[in-house]
Amino acid sequence: MLNRNKGCRWAEFYWKGIKTIIMENEVLRIEVLADKGTDIVEFLYKPKDIDFMWRGPIPIYQFSKMIPTISSKIGSFIDYYPGGWQEIFPNGGLPTEYKGTIIGLHGEISLLPWEYEVIDDSLEKISIKFKVRTYRTPFLVEKIIHIEKENPSITIEENITNEAEENMDFIWGHHPSFGKPFISSDCVIKIKKAKIIVAKGDGKSFSNLKQTEGLWPFVEGVDGKKVDISRCPGENDKVSDVIFLTELQDNNYEIINEKLKIGFRLEFPISIFRNLWFWRVAKGSFNYPWYGRTYNIALEPFSSLPVLSEAIKRGDNLSLEPWKNLKAKIIASVVEI
Repeated sequence: MLNRNKGCRWAEFYWKGIKTIIMENEVLRIEVLADKGTDIVEFLYKPKDIDFMWRGPIPIYQFSKMIPTISSKIGSFIDYYPGGWQEIFPNGGLPTEYKGTIIGLHGEISLLPWEYEVIDDSLEKISIKFKVRTYRTPFLVEKIIHIEKENPSITIEENITNEAEENMDFIWGHHPSFGKPFISSDCVIKIKKAKIIVAKGDGKSFSNLKQTEGLWPFVEGVDGKKVDISRCPGENDKVSDVIFLTELQDNNYEIINEKLKIGFRLEFPISIFRNLWFWRVAKGSFNYPWYGRTYNIALEPFSSLPVLSEAIKRGDNLSLEPWKNLKAKIIASVVEI
């Protein structure tokens, strides 16, 4: 049960055998899967009853009872992907070989159970510290999620520590994905400035974009005309794109639904998260894993372009010396317009 019925409060419960933490105040409720990567699977703005997070079509089963038919060549991330917001570390993108081991799609921590402790518990503020150690690499990952009275935002303070006696390289990212009822063709993405790189989509993908480069928000379409990718596609537009935004000029973005007059704002340190991975699907990705079923966008702050082994070659990976650490702060907010 919730520890109080007003102000800031929290609760632990089990959903399909998964330890789950609810944190809420008068205007906001978030749901964190502590036993699965600290995924944020609900980011609910109470005054308008809008949950910003996308719910994917792949069901979450009770982990102890799910036996995949075969190990995927890309790893287990998709088998256990419910949508929502994942943290990605120490690899981003397709599997990679690093220092004698294989790290699967999107790394380790999004599939691990995290420990937690409550460090602030009052009407005015809830702060919960989560931590996990990776098992194929020697990292300690810690983060504190804060929620304050009447504030429609959360603050995430993070700390990565290299516990090895050698230098360690990594990619670090956040993977928030947004869906209905928030996402629609009424949404516009606000980013100050960026370079656009259009990559090949996933599955069998339809696109209205050429695999080319541009400057935000325009990129060349397959018909030779400019496409404004700051406008979200409609649900039935049959497009699927993977886009990378680099050379960011500001430390935030906003997604605004002009019809609902509400938006989501994410602030992040661009000294660490130097890129945005932009994934948008409007029922245009076929074959495994989406089969034409999905409508969502994701705007993901990442330290690097994919994949860790390639990032090392390019020199855009992050690295820590033995027992050194790296800190970051992220703020996610609801904005009304």
